[in-house]
Amino acid sequence: MEITSQLVKTLRDKTSAGMMDCKNALKECGGDLEKAIDWLRQKGLMTARKRADRATKEGLVLTAISADGRTGAVVELNSETDFVSKMESFREITESLAGFLATEPNTPADVDALLQCRCPKCGETFFEVVNRARGTTGENMRLRRFKVLRAAGPDGLVRGYVHSGGKIGVLVELKAGKIGPEVEELAHDLAMHVAASNPMALRVEHVSPDFVEKEKAVQQGKAQEELDEKAEKARKTGKPVPPPSPEMLAKIVEGKMRKVYTELVLHEQIFIKDQKMTVSGVIADACKKVGPVELLAFARFQLGEEVEGEKTEAE
Repeated sequence: MEITSQLVKTLRDKTSAGMMDCKNALKECGGDLEKAIDWLRQKGLMTARKRADRATKEGLVLTAISADGRTGAVVELNSETDFVSKMESFREITESLAGFLATEPNTPADVDALLQCRCPKCGETFFEVVNRARGTTGENMRLRRFKVLRAAGPDGLVRGYVHSGGKIGVLVELKAGKIGPEVEELAHDLAMHVAASNPMALRVEHVSPDFVEKEKAVQQGKAQEELDEKAEKARKTGKPVPPPSPEMLAKIVEGKMRKVYTELVLHEQIFIKDQKMTVSGVIADACKKVGPVELLAFARFQLGEEVEGEKTEAE
């Protein structure tokens, strides 16, 4: 039987399910409208459209690492309530998504592509798995994002860390001449540091030029205010000071930017486990003990955080 657009529209009007869901249901059921309705019910898709307007602010962030330790994935799956995110079935779905990504050689292009992949455990697409869970819990769920890190060669490793029961998930990628207990401990400590310190970039040269330009303007404004206050105090004491030269102002701004980088750039940050060391210093110390070690990349997801360029659910 031909699946006409009118038949699809009729099923959509009856069920409030998505257009593609209705089309797939009719194909599966040979164009039989009533069977298609039952099919949508079984898949948990009939009420998914109505639930889709409800905000998903809770959920889980989990990581997974491949058996060879050279691929890692971090996933954020959202739910409406903390109650559902604490259910074992919800955790199992999130773990399945992360585990699939950590073992799949070809990373899906985006969230939609990942949802069309099949879960190794049950054979269904992840889209079907999530929608079945929606039907079971009565809550909206959303696969928000994922990230995969892959080590380039045999001397690379990727490690993960999950903080606060799934509120923050971190991946770090290292390159080491010899992978042993010391390097494993370093990778774990660095991942913990990233979770706690939320760096913006790996190195100073990786910071967005737009951010640097705006921040320099802010710091220049602050520096000028400080110099003006100092000059005003000097005038009141009868000891006026000459206005600062452009070179002096630039030097002050440079110093302030270095302080900004110690807060935002991973290699420049003060290490959480040793406040006398920077992250780059800790890595340098490790090199003296175990040979060459390099921190190449990191990824950090925090549940519900704003993501640049992401549309809100209201949009």
